[in-house]
Amino acid sequence: MAPTESALFSLVRRVRPVGPHARALVCGHRGAPTEAPENTLASFARALEVGAELVEFDVQVASCGELVVIHDDGLERTTNGTGEARKLPAAEIRELDAGSWFSPAFLGERVPTLDETLDLLRGRAVPLIEVKVSPKRSPDAGERVVRALERHGMLEDAVVICHDTTRAAEVRRASPGTPISLLAITKRQARAAATRDEVSGLDIYWKSISLKLVTELRARPGFFLTPWTVNRPADQERLLGLGVEALITDAPAALRALVDRLDTAEVEARLTERLRSGEDVDLELEPGTEPSPEALAAQEACDESARDA
Repeated sequence: MAPTESALFSLVRRVRPVGPHARALVCGHRGAPTEAPENTLASFARALEVGAELVEFDVQVASCGELVVIHDDGLERTTNGTGEARKLPAAEIRELDAGSWFSPAFLGERVPTLDETLDLLRGRAVPLIEVKVSPKRSPDAGERVVRALERHGMLEDAVVICHDTTRAAEVRRASPGTPISLLAITKRQARAAATRDEVSGLDIYWKSISLKLVTELRARPGFFLTPWTVNRPADQERLLGLGVEALITDAPAALRALVDRLDTAEVEARLTERLRSGEDVDLELEPGTEPSPEALAAQEACDESARDA
């Protein structure tokens, strides 16, 4: 089972206060997207307000080379613009409305730059920065993230999430002290990623986590896991019972309340006993709408090929 303190806990404690008996960290997925438009300063501010210690978000490279915070390649879903972010300069992207699609109350909310986002989060939460663009399209996107972190004095106070080992190696060359997390969707990907020296942790699809896998990954000292995106309370409770140090969720306020009241000792004891008996347990408690790890990995590979075509 996982130790109470982890490398990720140590990182957060260096950045902001954490209770001495805290068992898990709350990470807002793109901020607090159930309460504010995703990947905006309003969403990140709300995540901070409800007590998230970590904030995950995505970066794309605009045509001018500046990093902007947006998940999709295209602008249509979360702004009133059209086309691809990589084909427009940051100044033009910043003129778009990124809030009214969510609610009229957020009319005029903008697509933030990475620098603006780091300004907001510095000293208040640990950023988990997912580099969405592929190395084929932007071979230096990871180095650009590192330069932004350096400008804000945050080289060792953020985690960079990479989709592949090429990007991870680039970030490590640019800043050996910056923690790197590798995206993993299936158990096979997770086990392979855990062997990489440059990787400090896994940004892992929660459906792939099992008792056996967690135990294997914990054999590497300091290795951390940030399962995504965990929204059902029953799933959150069981993952916390395993000692997972952080959960990424769309509703950080609800997870904060759960973490603060949950006594995981009974759940942890029960799961530990099952592990000792040689049983492996899939953590999904009930059928959901999320795809299986294998289906999601296949779709991700297909999408990546299409983007690079």
